[in-house]
Amino acid sequence: MTLRLRLAIFTSAFIAVILSAVAVSVYLLTERSLDTAVEERALQALTDLSEGAIATGLQRLPGDAYYQIVLVATAPEVPSDVAGIRNGVNYTQPASVRANPTDDRLLALLPDRVLEDLIRGDDLAAHVTLANQERLRVLGTLGTVAFPNQQVALTAVILVGLPTSNVQRTLEQLARDLGLTVVLAFAAFAFGVWWLARQVLSPVQRVTQAASRVSGQDLSRRVPVPATDDELRALAVSINHMLDRLQESFETQRRFTADASHELRTPVTAIVGHAQYLLRRTHPSVEQVDSLGVIQREGERMAKLVHDLLELARADAGFQVQREPMNLLEVLEAVRDDLGPLAVPARITVDCAQPLLEVEGDPARLKQVVLNLVQNALDAGAQHVQMHLERDGRDVRLEVLDDGAGIPSEALPHLFERFYRVDGARSTRGNGSGLGLAIVRWIVQQHGGNVDVRSRVGEGTVFTVVLPARAPSGRG
Repeated sequence: MTLRLRLAIFTSAFIAVILSAVAVSVYLLTERSLDTAVEERALQALTDLSEGAIATGLQRLPGDAYYQIVLVATAPEVPSDVAGIRNGVNYTQPASVRANPTDDRLLALLPDRVLEDLIRGDDLAAHVTLANQERLRVLGTLGTVAFPNQQVALTAVILVGLPTSNVQRTLEQLARDLGLTVVLAFAAFAFGVWWLARQVLSPVQRVTQAASRVSGQDLSRRVPVPATDDELRALAVSINHMLDRLQESFETQRRFTADASHELRTPVTAIVGHAQYLLRRTHPSVEQVDSLGVIQREGERMAKLVHDLLELARADAGFQVQREPMNLLEVLEAVRDDLGPLAVPARITVDCAQPLLEVEGDPARLKQVVLNLVQNALDAGAQHVQMHLERDGRDVRLEVLDDGAGIPSEALPHLFERFYRVDGARSTRGNGSGLGLAIVRWIVQQHGGNVDVRSRVGEGTVFTVVLPARAPSGRG
């Protein structure tokens, strides 16, 4: 996951939490405000009915209010139980007095536990649902209804209910609007953060791409320096300064390796030549023969090391191999013919189902690759080395298989590193320089291919070289 994507996700998630918290807060505050408004309207309507004349109170009721007045006892007496309230008589006001709706079922819809509040002298408050599914907020109290003509006053249960359905619909619509707002705000903010991160991090991406193109073969490249005076500019300048120091160090090392290898070729050749001359033309003693043999072997080993160092110096200097159409099978057969007589009792075989497998390559360099792989297998004690060659789609696959002691798994990732040598059963018996496989990888890469290795201790080793096959249209 890219830094830009992570930044967009994490920042958007944080904003989503904040927006959700704000939306919930707005919803809860709005709900509380609407409920309080309904409560205040209902309380005002109840006060108008209970503290003034009934007719005047009814005229003041809101147009959507419901009411019920139940006469339950002679004032100032109050009912002793809920049954006394439910058995009361409804008070009916002439229709000409008010136009507000009435509902004689309010009392029936209230549970006993709510009516017990009235008996204890408290006001009641409850929510009920009418038959038409309309919800009401009901407030009630015990009051006195006077009948002047009869000179009597009666205790009455006064109930007032105000609809809350509009409040619920308003809250539902508010919830939908807030949800949609949060989603749209989240999407817009996520896109904005992603776009902003892209703009901010684009110089970093350019620096990364430029730095990835810098290699050991070409340290002359530099990362672009942004025009802004900020941390990114300082980073780019620091990277370029580091590359300057690396290039200077690499060039110094490269020149030293090339010069030292070149200067060593002449004395090493002289040492080997004189040792051979003394062995052939003089009559040294047995002890002298042994010493001259050691000098010759070590001189030849040093000569091979110098040769390998020169090869790598050319590689570091950007040397390019010369490629031409060639049959890779012929290279394998030449290696078998060269090393076969020297490998006895070990066997070297070639396995290829096709007589012609062409690649664009340097025959001498590719022969050097195969010789190195086969010789390593023989040095490791293999008794059978098989070179298997086949066409694999657009590539040619070469596998060098041996039945040697195998390579430890911890050594496989380092096998193609310079001067790396495997300890133990797979060692080259002290004759190797640790540079052969590094040269193999360089030659294969120069041909546009790749090389890898699979091995298990005690089961042998397989080196695989994959090269681009020559297109049929390119044949002469």
